[in-house]
Amino acid sequence: MRLFTVFLSLFIFISGESMASALSADSSYIYEKTLDDVVVVHKKKKQLIKDSANQIVVSLRGLEVMPKFLGSADPIRYLQTIAGVQTNGEALSGIYVQGCDDHHTLTTINGAPVYYPNHLLGLFSTFIPSHFESMTIEKSIHDASFSNRLAAKVQLQPYTSYDKTIGIEGNVGLIESDLTLPIKINDKNTLYLSARSSYIGLLYKSLLKFEGMNLGYDFQDFNLTYSYTPSEREKLVISGYYGMDNIVLDDESGIMDVGVSWSNLGTSLSYSKDFDVCNWATFVHFSGFQNKVDVSESIINVDAGSKLASTGVNSFVQFPLRDKFLLKTGVDWNSYFNEELSFASTGIGLTSNHDATLETMHEVSAFVNFEHEVVSWFNYSIGMRPSLWKNKELFYGIVPRVTMNFPINNEHQVKVHYGIYQQALHKAGLTDGGLPTDYYFLAKEQNNLTWSHSFSLGYEGSILKNAYSFSLDLYFKQLYNTIESTSNIINLIYTGFNYQDGLIYGDGRNYGLNLMLNKNKGYVKGYISYSLGWAMRSFPELADGYVIRARHDRRHNLVVMLNSEITKRWSLGAMFVLASGAPYTPWESAYILNGQVMYKYGLHNSATMPLYHRLDLSVNYYIIRKMNQELGINLSLYNVYCRKNVQFMSATAAFYFKGVTILPFVLPSVSVFFKF
Repeated sequence: MRLFTVFLSLFIFISGESMASALSADSSYIYEKTLDDVVVVHKKKKQLIKDSANQIVVSLRGLEVMPKFLGSADPIRYLQTIAGVQTNGEALSGIYVQGCDDHHTLTTINGAPVYYPNHLLGLFSTFIPSHFESMTIEKSIHDASFSNRLAAKVQLQPYTSYDKTIGIEGNVGLIESDLTLPIKINDKNTLYLSARSSYIGLLYKSLLKFEGMNLGYDFQDFNLTYSYTPSEREKLVISGYYGMDNIVLDDESGIMDVGVSWSNLGTSLSYSKDFDVCNWATFVHFSGFQNKVDVSESIINVDAGSKLASTGVNSFVQFPLRDKFLLKTGVDWNSYFNEELSFASTGIGLTSNHDATLETMHEVSAFVNFEHEVVSWFNYSIGMRPSLWKNKELFYGIVPRVTMNFPINNEHQVKVHYGIYQQALHKAGLTDGGLPTDYYFLAKEQNNLTWSHSFSLGYEGSILKNAYSFSLDLYFKQLYNTIESTSNIINLIYTGFNYQDGLIYGDGRNYGLNLMLNKNKGYVKGYISYSLGWAMRSFPELADGYVIRARHDRRHNLVVMLNSEITKRWSLGAMFVLASGAPYTPWESAYILNGQVMYKYGLHNSATMPLYHRLDLSVNYYIIRKMNQELGINLSLYNVYCRKNVQFMSATAAFYFKGVTILPFVLPSVSVFFKF
């Protein structure tokens, strides 16, 4: 029985939520146009954030002066500080955009999807910053070429050129080190190689304990990018990524073994060419993801795992029609190969053995988008995207997207957008949060497409010659056929497994506003972002109306980010985060079954955890700082005033819930960064 308690504690730990809330639940080629509602991250030294028309530009070089977590400056963690992107705690990973779930956002490397771009508890992403030239996120305004997702698209574009013969760039921290080698083979051929590996157990072993168990953890990431540029108007890029994680937990008494592992693969080939009358680009990809959980002991043995792979082609052409017209059209094809969740348990309760079957779905979309500048103060974009999905059933849809832009002058503009969005890829599972114990499943007769109406109104402006820039975004999304799972580890062990029986169906309603103020010039630079949002769900099986909060719903999110270069040698950075507590499901009563404490829960996600807030500080000292050479030391302090933020609520054997804090102390880190 003791093993069962520890095993449940493990799932609580890796979920980032209590067992109460363990209900699980293309890249674009631009033709002299700016993307709508895009966040761009790239290597630019002059300022951390820059508002430019429809873009927020964040310098990856600017991350050097910002607080690092355990020596790592991670692009995705900073992406979560931007208005409209969910502020997460230490135990909730993923990119939650304007109230949508994390799997509603597509993340790609040179057009290849990465289905789980996070390491341990979401504290690190899988991206090595020095390998990538730019990162963009399209939040709420999309044209017809936008992929079949409900929320957003994050694109990471690797470097494809280098101005020296060979170089070296990297970072050596307390838990991981990364290295990038750019190689200029000749004027037409460039190769980038990057690798990262962790050694977290060496220095932080004493901190990695939970419920009397020792935690061993390691991860590796590998990137390769080869580019061939036969002319200024033509480019071929081959990109590959592979990442793997492995966790081992052992009881100090030596009677139990637990292993959790997962891996990501993303490969792509892209070709683009500028003709005299048009631009053409094609992307081919193959991506994969798998996870596995093993628990073994004399009393119980549990094995679970899932797999997802996809391959596809995206090809489009765009060309101007006279001076003020632009036409973009293309096709987008994807095939998905999915094993939802295999599960086997023996030794306690009901023996269960479920082997997941391979399911295949083909997705084909065509799109056409038309842009027209009518007058200097008004232009619009209108497009259609018909799509077809085929597995055992056939699904289809034709969705419109319209954007109207009203430039007031060179510094101010207003945008209005409406679109319909569809998605055939669902996610649910045993747990949610920091580790990928969830599984994907495809649309079928009983699991229809998820789709939404999306409205947004945006305003962007700048004053004092762009010394200050600001943006305001109001949004409303009506979601249909949202799916969550009520299955958990107790269901699987005692009643056997059928994930379909544990799914609940309903609708969603996301709405709110995002505000962002940037200070682009002066001794101190930075930004303030604030999001006020509601992510409400209606599940008729549980309650009437939109009264159930999504698990990632946080009413208020405030981030203040500042940096200052004191001298050429010294720079300082600070980040303050304040967010409403995440929801959880409270318990109403408890009873004992087979010697185990069982809880009867109240309305799903009807209680709220305490307020979340944290201050991080960072200082850089540059030993060498030249145009193409850099050597420095970073000291960062995470959670400076030791705030005990509650990450999830844990049901105990003593008939009460307790708040669990993962990092209740200040966490210092030192890293050495270099570029030659």
